[in-house]
Amino acid sequence: MKRICLIYILLMSAALSLTAQTESATFVRRAVVEEYTGTWCGNCPRGIVGLQRLTEDFGDRVIPIAVHSGDVMEIAAYPALQPGDGIPACNLDRKGKLDPYNGGGTRGFFHYGIDVEVASELEQPVEAGITLTAQWNDAQLWDVRFTATTIFNINSPEAPYRLAFILLEDGLTGEGKQWEQVNYFSYEEGTSNFADDDMKEWRDAPYNVGNMVYNHVPVNTLGIKDGIAGSIQAPIVSGTPQTYSNIVTTLNVRVIQDKSHLSAVVLLLNTETGEIVNAAKADILPYGTDAVQTVAIPNRPNGQSLNDLQGRRVSPSSQAKGVYIRNHRKFIK
Repeated sequence: MKRICLIYILLMSAALSLTAQTESATFVRRAVVEEYTGTWCGNCPRGIVGLQRLTEDFGDRVIPIAVHSGDVMEIAAYPALQPGDGIPACNLDRKGKLDPYNGGGTRGFFHYGIDVEVASELEQPVEAGITLTAQWNDAQLWDVRFTATTIFNINSPEAPYRLAFILLEDGLTGEGKQWEQVNYFSYEEGTSNFADDDMKEWRDAPYNVGNMVYNHVPVNTLGIKDGIAGSIQAPIVSGTPQTYSNIVTTLNVRVIQDKSHLSAVVLLLNTETGEIVNAAKADILPYGTDAVQTVAIPNRPNGQSLNDLQGRRVSPSSQAKGVYIRNHRKFIK
């Protein structure tokens, strides 16, 4: 009888372990690429191309952030996080310096290769899923309220994790030298070794490129370096959501040009390693609207996924009545 009980306990433990591993694999993992760049940096066009290629290759599984240093789009919080000396450079989930175009050089220094490291990062297990809702907090569009929901698949009496919030802006542009991108890849400078097709636009461009449009630019942050104290509470209980809300302001932020081009990003930081565990991005909902929009969920077109509130993918056959997320929006079924 004792042997039967022992076998039963071992089988149950194995089943629970398998369940935990399965749950871990179902969390949506997103990689964050913080690229350090500048308009004055003649080698930085390859970083612009690198972020564009990553967006094309991975869609919303990658969150690109173009951190400007030493130009009109610089904000004070970010340059201190630059990995190592010199730009262009990028940090993939804050795990060390890479080139934003060739990555670790798997395909050679002069060829696109950052996708190799990103693909490998997306295959790694993740201990938490995270979702984000962002909404204007006032009619004047001064403040954006971020609300992040995190769920872990681990138990811990301590919580070595914190959240960080970022306001990103697309479409930044301007006139004059300060907005022109210096371009060392121009044929005006000689023959470029970066001969891939995706660099052709820059080889054909002049040394100073005007009429630039800059995307993925952080214009304000909260807790960007060390996270927001108290944003993740101890103890951490597996499967139990934690929700945290705070405001990121647009007041006196000189970089912002068009508030309709803003979006919101949340990072889940491990405070012991300094690495980004997971992240989410959301559009900003209008002031005064209900963040939970009551609409019917249409049949999913091929390739369009739905997630539950913990960021886990939900198969069409298992969708019970409840609240789901599609395209960064909450839906009631």
